Amino acid sequence: MNLEARKYQFIQELVKVEDESILEKLELVLKANQNDWFDDLSESEKNEIQIGLDQAEKGEVISHEDVMKRFSKWH
Repeated sequence: MNLEARKYQFIQELVKVEDESILEKLELVLKANQNDWFDDLSESEKNEIQIGLDQAEKGEVISHEDVMKRFSKWH
């Protein structure tokens, strides 16, 4: 059985589940297998994001409207 057929069969079985605790367990398994995109970033990228967050916390930001005005000649 190929992967798509297995997924379809799983969905069919999932629809029949009436036990809330089974659904909760399945949700935990699925969430545990999801990668957080942040984990896939390089250290350099993570540092740049942290710098941006620190700047935002300090109020060192420019509104979207101001940015759009500044770069409107290229838009």
